[in-house]
Amino acid sequence: MNDLQTPLILLLLLEVVFIVPTAGSVSAAGASPVLFPNGGFETFPSGGQDDWVWPSSDWTWDGGVAHSGARSARVQRSSGDETASLISAYMPVQPSTVYTFTYWLRTQTATWYPAVNVYQYTGAGVLTGLRLAAHANVGDGTNDWMPVTYRFQTMPDADRIRVRLFLWTNTTGTFWFDDFSLDQGLPARYPFQDGFPVAASGSIFFCSPAVADVDGDGDNELLVGGGNRVDGWDDTGAWLPGFPLATGDRHIVGHLALADLDGDRDLEIVAGTRTPVANGQGRVFVWHHTGTLLGGWPKSVAWEPQYSHNDSRVTSVVLADIDGDDDWEILASTSNNATDYYGSAPRPTPDLYAWHADGTLVAGVWPAWHTIAGFYGVIAAGDFSGDGVADVIAARDHHYLNAYASDGRSLPGWPIQTFVNANSGNYHTDARLEYSDNAPMLADIEGDGTVEAIVAGNVKGPGNQNIVLNSGVLVLEPDGTRQPGWETAALGDGILEDADLPQQAPAVADLDRDGRLEIVIATHDGWIRAYRADQTILWAFNYSQGTDLFASEPVIGDIDGDGALEIVFGTYVPVQWEAQWSGPVGVWGLEADGTVMPGFPLPVSTPGVRGAPALADLDEDGDLEILAGARVGHVFAWDVPTPYDPALLPWPTGRHDLRRSGAYVWSGPDFRPSHKFATPAAARRGETVTFTVRVDSTLPTTQTVRVTDTVPAGLAYVPGTLAATLGIVTDTTGALLWSGALSTTSTVDITYQVTVTTAATQLISNTAFIETGVDGLLPRTGYVIANGISTYMPLILKSYWRSVLDLVSSGPLHIRQQV
Repeated sequence: MNDLQTPLILLLLLEVVFIVPTAGSVSAAGASPVLFPNGGFETFPSGGQDDWVWPSSDWTWDGGVAHSGARSARVQRSSGDETASLISAYMPVQPSTVYTFTYWLRTQTATWYPAVNVYQYTGAGVLTGLRLAAHANVGDGTNDWMPVTYRFQTMPDADRIRVRLFLWTNTTGTFWFDDFSLDQGLPARYPFQDGFPVAASGSIFFCSPAVADVDGDGDNELLVGGGNRVDGWDDTGAWLPGFPLATGDRHIVGHLALADLDGDRDLEIVAGTRTPVANGQGRVFVWHHTGTLLGGWPKSVAWEPQYSHNDSRVTSVVLADIDGDDDWEILASTSNNATDYYGSAPRPTPDLYAWHADGTLVAGVWPAWHTIAGFYGVIAAGDFSGDGVADVIAARDHHYLNAYASDGRSLPGWPIQTFVNANSGNYHTDARLEYSDNAPMLADIEGDGTVEAIVAGNVKGPGNQNIVLNSGVLVLEPDGTRQPGWETAALGDGILEDADLPQQAPAVADLDRDGRLEIVIATHDGWIRAYRADQTILWAFNYSQGTDLFASEPVIGDIDGDGALEIVFGTYVPVQWEAQWSGPVGVWGLEADGTVMPGFPLPVSTPGVRGAPALADLDEDGDLEILAGARVGHVFAWDVPTPYDPALLPWPTGRHDLRRSGAYVWSGPDFRPSHKFATPAAARRGETVTFTVRVDSTLPTTQTVRVTDTVPAGLAYVPGTLAATLGIVTDTTGALLWSGALSTTSTVDITYQVTVTTAATQLISNTAFIETGVDGLLPRTGYVIANGISTYMPLILKSYWRSVLDLVSSGPLHIRQQV
């Protein structure tokens, strides 16, 4: 029987109500204008809630300059305090809806963008959400009339907005404003998670949001590097006790890395910093989840004060077992270099570190270095050589690639030179690939048991020509030779802008279900592509849409619940001289075939998202959230009505995992495939259900694993039914316990029975906590539909069914597919 002949079995909980939209609803055809009172300043503002509140100083009602009509609003500043504010009327908005705010701006000798802020209010007049800033590109300071467009999503409790204009103390020059407008778009397909967005302590650069149960209490926390601090929130957006964690340095550049470093079953937090002064020393910090520093930390990294320029930064931190001792080592890359040295012998410039958790260096020649180049991208760590422990793949600011063993020495065949057409060539005549911004990764893309290194570089040369001309992608074997089909680098279509270049970080997943991995990467030309293992292109998508935008590293997972994989990534404006901040940025979602998903791009604050988004179940309600950190320090979380399934999240966060390995291979046990389910998934009062907790590791391991499971209200444990295929089980009052080691197998099933005791019709969540030691505390949830009514409904085509679900999403319709 094929899928079209199979009846769709649904459980209807409570009452099915179809709500027909009213005549005033926004159609899917396009936007609907919202009245912006006196948006063109054609009458002098009367003040109050229905017009602009005109300040008593700094602003001029200009009758000589206008974009349209006869008038505009002009403000000028040369020194002193910020100017007075011009504040708009209140405008009604719908909650969880996408809006486009537009105004026209003219500038003369401007030094920075003006402050144009949008504030949201509830029906009671209370501020809700974050202050939103509609930035403008002022360029060289003098511009004729230009439109500034800002797209945003309202809060779930928003009722009205207003706009505030002023010049802050960083801004001088003369500015004219005219023709303000507001357009209402479609209801947001993905509303904000309760409590979000939140404001970080400062700018977010390449840091992907980290979601994990950091303290081992069974609840997830959210961490991000904001400015020079580590910020932390619970799943409601409330600050964690003791956070933020201050570094005292300039800022955190890259990802935070998380793992249990000291064996106490909670997670430590690792971050690298950038020094606030030239010739300083960046540092690596390691904190307990409580915010206290682990013994031996922080560590300062070396800096070449005589021949280096710029300032010292730790560009990446990675956690990996490089020496086979079954615990994590802390790896760090730094920008230490000696590019102004022109002598015959290279200057020692240590810039690649490997420490134990206690802060001592790993045995060997650590810290390592190669010629006089530093890191401005990141490193990857995984078992590349096939010896069972992680190796380190490194690409510094030159045209060499290197691979390191556990002792800090290069693997056989490495380092290699990389020219566009070969691993050897003539520097003066051949175009080369160099790696000032890069993020290599490791994966077995063909499924043949051999791990490859995948890296993208900047095409430069020949000779000392340092202008970036293009992007090039390579796939390399463990001995440094090129994978068949990749003898010549896969090239992009040039470069949009030579400022704030992205790291060109590839991600991999089997998008077309052919048993091989595809490489997904955004390049400098405004395109994101999916390459097959033989370098043919599966699809290509122009994310820049005709503007100068770059893209973050992508993440990959099932976003819409169809079992196929989708690609999610952010875009950002290349920020140069702090004057160009405005652009059509967003978080994009693409189907496995490269087409845009409905509801995307998601609006974010300008100048956009440079670090990878993250896919996680932040609040552990069984469904997915999309998280992203915008450059201005806004952390977004969108609620996605798709079941959270780690097996369908092959690349869920920046650099693949919270250790930031950049590796789709693993040299130790990984318990993330573990899951929990109920049989049957639906039962009535008095009936029996069997729960199975499947502890699933990618490798056998001798370490002890523990599972704790407490039966929730509405269910009652059947005494004596707790059993397991191995290990020890204990059914104490109120808790079911299991412990054991998966030394001869990679899977254990723990089962027990419950009876349904509630008479209510409800979805009951039952969560088990798996104490892995390696991956921290993993919650896994099974579900029982209590007292539902089974019925058959005709199968409806996906596109029509999705529109029906959208239609009734605000009503009391509760549908679950019976498995």
